[in-house]
Amino acid sequence: MNRYILLSLHVISLVLLGFGWVMDILHIDISVHYIVDFNLFSEKRSVFGMLEKLWKDANYLPFSLIFLFGIIVPLIKSGIIFYLLLGKNPDMKWQRFVSAISKWAMADVFAISIFVAFLGANAMESTKAFLQPGFYYFTGYVILSGIVAMFCGKLLSNSATNNA
Repeated sequence: MNRYILLSLHVISLVLLGFGWVMDILHIDISVHYIVDFNLFSEKRSVFGMLEKLWKDANYLPFSLIFLFGIIVPLIKSGIIFYLLLGKNPDMKWQRFVSAISKWAMADVFAISIFVAFLGANAMESTKAFLQPGFYYFTGYVILSGIVAMFCGKLLSNSATNNA
């Protein structure tokens, strides 16, 4: 695959990631149905909204984990992929690092956990959950980023073989 196609896909994946961070990913409603319908709880959250709530509530460990693996690691991975795609002779150790860091990015685990929360909330009679656009953007990032990382590795392996 061409470097410029991978570069374009990588930029698109970052746009998806940005939307995934700022747009609501899950909406949960808890209602009681007696004589009248009474809404007990309604909550929408984005990734940044969750981070803000965790920080305000002094839940520093989950805040740190989500911030590190959901924001910092994907940004570091992205910077290295830019280096690998734009550099003249990128060092292959950085490709191995991207492969290793991809396992720890946890964006895919985060997207799946939101989906599991969605299914679990819908399993309860008085609770309804709705996936929001941010979930789909975030999931799109996970898929596209994985494709870019995989083809970037193949591209660099092929060019290293051809240069040898």
